[in-house]
Amino acid sequence: MEHGFTGAAERAAVPGAGAGERRQAGRHLRRAPRPVDPIAVLAVGLAVLLALALIPMVAISRYDHSYADDWHYGVDAHAALEAGEGLPGAVAAAVTEAADTYSSWQGTYSAIVLMALQPGVFGEGLYGLGAVGIIAALVLATGYAASVVVRDVCGAGRAEWLCVTCAALLLQTQLLPSPVEGFWWYNSAIYYTFYHALLLAGAGLSVRLLRGRTHRGALTGPGMAARCAALVLLAFVIGGGNYVTGLVAMVALAGAVVAALARGRRSAWLLVPALAVLAVGFACSMAAPGNVERQLSQFPGDNLGVVLTLARSALAGFEYALLWTNGFMVLALALLLPVFARIARRSPCSFALPGVPAVALALLFMVSFAPTFFSMGTVAPGRVQNIRYDFFVAAVLLCAGWLTGWVVRRLERREACREGDGGPAAGARPFPRRRALAAYLGCCMLVLVMAVASLAVDERHRDDLVSISAASSLISGEAREYDEQVRARLAYLEESEEGSVDVAYYTAAPKVLFMGDIRDNMDNYINYRLAQWYGKESIIGYHAVLS
Repeated sequence: MEHGFTGAAERAAVPGAGAGERRQAGRHLRRAPRPVDPIAVLAVGLAVLLALALIPMVAISRYDHSYADDWHYGVDAHAALEAGEGLPGAVAAAVTEAADTYSSWQGTYSAIVLMALQPGVFGEGLYGLGAVGIIAALVLATGYAASVVVRDVCGAGRAEWLCVTCAALLLQTQLLPSPVEGFWWYNSAIYYTFYHALLLAGAGLSVRLLRGRTHRGALTGPGMAARCAALVLLAFVIGGGNYVTGLVAMVALAGAVVAALARGRRSAWLLVPALAVLAVGFACSMAAPGNVERQLSQFPGDNLGVVLTLARSALAGFEYALLWTNGFMVLALALLLPVFARIARRSPCSFALPGVPAVALALLFMVSFAPTFFSMGTVAPGRVQNIRYDFFVAAVLLCAGWLTGWVVRRLERREACREGDGGPAAGARPFPRRRALAAYLGCCMLVLVMAVASLAVDERHRDDLVSISAASSLISGEAREYDEQVRARLAYLEESEEGSVDVAYYTAAPKVLFMGDIRDNMDNYINYRLAQWYGKESIIGYHAVLS
């Protein structure tokens, strides 16, 4: 068959060959089967799975509503808009809020401005756009950072990049410790998840500046200058964000500069302006008078000190690394193993000393626990754990890829030695074979689908995956019922002319949307800020009697 095919092709190339023979040869050429790439199929499958996962997350966001700190930080901007001062007035109010908070509560200057401009300030119906925007920021930042590592550094293709990106995002969006605080409670999500996205973007920019190129080619002078400016701006914003992300960013960037200079990379000096801005911004945030006031009023005596903080942070790093290495994480690594192997085979990287990045990332993971142990004596609520989990996922994938590359390089050297000794050539035994690879990936995907389906049909575990929980709330009507109850309350507050108002507690509470409710007294900031928002003297919650 092979000889006949070659002959037809040769006859087609001969000028004197007849038209019928050329058409027959063309049909033979068109019939030649094109081998299916299992990695490309996996990339499409993971992309489809991620899209299916994001659909209910975006869809349920239309029923999302503001709560607590959203009112606390946004009330002055809302008042400015109500007074007809427009967007400039709202921004001015947000900056004033950041300045007041700096002296009375905490020094996170950039985060407070973003909190004060929460979408509900411009209209409660717009509040859900905040969740959609934060989901989009995580998706884009993860894709960008993965592109820098997979395509720029390792020289792999789009299929490999898509596999890594989708696997990371599926883990980050579906298994985060507190979904409502990760995406749908804007005040928390903008403070943590969004700043984690900024951290990923900054990491990608830093790598490109160090290398002076992207996967498309070398960077021009204006391109380098633009990226330097963008990194400085990111450093300024991150320095005024949450302390976990700020500390991790500062340690990581300083370590990258020192390591690059030690290896003789003069491009490391391009990162120094951003490092300086980040250090100054973070120091100013930490030095805020409000931090002292908050510590004394909220966490008196909870400060662990430096030594205990370091010890507890190290132990917590081991603890949560074990807890978060679950079945889905193992399955994701199993799916990505052949992807990592292909990336390594096509990469110019040596993947030497795999223990070095593992130790460095483990230390960074432990560093992320230090701010809360130092100030609060605990790991802190789920919203803080969310970004630690996101960082853990990225670190595990990076370490697994590096380790796989190291193994591949050792196998290549072994094959080269065998070839030199007269053994079979390295190319004679493809690793892995296409059919075996397809069967392996198919089994992994089947296990994944069965696991997700099992959780979907089991009421006890339906909320374990974020998208299944969101889809369940949408299908059952719980999300719509929650939205109707919220809108009914807000309409009553707007229409009522009474100064003191009692409202019934919500009875619908979708897991991914419901953060909490007001209290039955005015001795708390939640009721107070809601009352201020709607111009009331008091707003009290009560349990409605069901008939």
